[in-house]
Amino acid sequence: MAEGAIYVDDSGNPGAESGSEFLPSARKSWTAVIVPSVVADRVEKGMRIFLDGVRGDFGVDELHFTEIYSGKKRWASVSVDRRAEIFNLMARVMAAVSLPIVHQSVSEFTMLDHPERAFPAQSGDWNLKNLSHVGLLMLCSQTSQHIRTMRARSPNDFDLPFPLYVDQGILGAGRDRELPNWQDVIEGPTARFRDSADLPGLQLADFAAFVINRSQWIAATRKAGPIDKAEEVILRAGSGVNILNLPFHRVVPDKFGRESYEEALSADRVAKGLTPRPLKRP
Repeated sequence: MAEGAIYVDDSGNPGAESGSEFLPSARKSWTAVIVPSVVADRVEKGMRIFLDGVRGDFGVDELHFTEIYSGKKRWASVSVDRRAEIFNLMARVMAAVSLPIVHQSVSEFTMLDHPERAFPAQSGDWNLKNLSHVGLLMLCSQTSQHIRTMRARSPNDFDLPFPLYVDQGILGAGRDRELPNWQDVIEGPTARFRDSADLPGLQLADFAAFVINRSQWIAATRKAGPIDKAEEVILRAGSGVNILNLPFHRVVPDKFGRESYEEALSADRVAKGLTPRPLKRP
């Protein structure tokens, strides 16, 4: 990780219904963590120290925050407080250097919102009828735009092009796939699919993806009222990450829940010239 790079992971709640049409279970979300060249060495050292500590305490070589939060696999015997501590420590690592993050969600209504942007069926080896493929390509586009803007402000911080690493899934670890654009920002341009155990940067992306996704899930499913301990861990972690393309909202617990969340999303859609509620196929 001693070089600047982009690390990407996906998230979602497949098969789990939130009860909100704004957060369908079939959506696909991707998150990119950008490590600028100027802080790459510092981030590498911080992650090495952090992961060495976790390995020594818990005997794991990589972190999957869905498992940590749910208390699954190796984490089944670890107390809630200890697991919360892992989240708090990783949040501090991320906040210490304010790594830029870009998040992209795609669902069926995203495609219906923009029929004039109808995609062809295929672009190279990318299936543009597959929400996961479309979401990743949209993330690459957004991330490239943000990196260009940041580099224009601080040229010495971004030694482009950056390699782009994606947690294995669409392709197995060790495989690469050519991207259709963005060669000025993304080396190749190629998406390099890798195992997160081999690249600590992918574990940063896993954390960011989980925290963003879980924060949205909490907002869409909770009833207004006091925030419980598990919610607080996630919301505090989410409040400390530097997401470039999502707004932050200060909330009051007694008013924070699905109703206020959907009101905010509806107002955002109207401001963008869209219908207040997500569209559905006839």
